[in-house]
Amino acid sequence: MSEQNAIGFLQQVASRADLLPALMTLDKDDVLALAARSGFTFTEDEFDASVWDLEGRLAARRQEAFDGTFPLWETMWGKYYLEYLVTDLVPALAETGLIEPWRG
Repeated sequence: MSEQNAIGFLQQVASRADLLPALMTLDKDDVLALAARSGFTFTEDEFDASVWDLEGRLAARRQEAFDGTFPLWETMWGKYYLEYLVTDLVPALAETGLIEPWRG
């Protein structure tokens, strides 16, 4: 359930153009609190584990190494971490079928 909540929250942020700019500079604790208030409850550890697991599964699906050379991480340069998750990771997960498209 925690993985679904974490990804659901990221998908919700991706679906609303006003949310990402407002959230990407907040502290992680503030973002987690907002997620909980929006009905997406998960801890920081659950979030980190979910994202790490999904990135690893994405690399395997794409037959890419999941190490310091993981190509998707190159898209993170010059972005906030939340921005990378919403604009790069979530679409890549949906494209490969690792997560269901957002139906918000």
